[in-house]
Amino acid sequence: MRKVPLLLFVMLLAAAAAAILYFAERLPDLVAVHFDAAGRANGFMTRTGCRDFMLTTTLGMPLLIVIATTLLPRVLPASLINIPNRDYWLAPERAHDSLVFLSEQGVWFGCILMLFLAAVDGMLVKANTVSPPEFPSALLIALLILFFCVVGAWGVRMLRRFRAPT
Repeated sequence: MRKVPLLLFVMLLAAAAAAILYFAERLPDLVAVHFDAAGRANGFMTRTGCRDFMLTTTLGMPLLIVIATTLLPRVLPASLINIPNRDYWLAPERAHDSLVFLSEQGVWFGCILMLFLAAVDGMLVKANTVSPPEFPSALLIALLILFFCVVGAWGVRMLRRFRAPT
């Protein structure tokens, strides 16, 4: 695997952890964490609970994906790896390159997911800087559209890599 995606992932992991720890200390004692469609707060948790939840989700989910996509394909039988044209791409002469590509793409997806989750964390922190807390629902929709476009491009790259041989 190339070092750039892995290095970027580790840097994003460290930056997200530092940002969460820094901004969590500036949150109110009772943090608005759930909002209705209009952006009005309707669910709360403690500052510590919010910090722990952000750390667990923003760091844990991408880390779990990176570990799973890096390690699992190397220990599972090929029949359990779900990629297009699996028999061709996991044939002994192509398996190593295919698994390296899968690992690298898992790291890229981890980066994409972490950036998305960190942006949502930032929106949550910003929402709690005003009284009453108000979440920017329109911005979340724009962020979701961007996220799905980026994930779609990532998915197209995966499909193109594992297309049927010609």
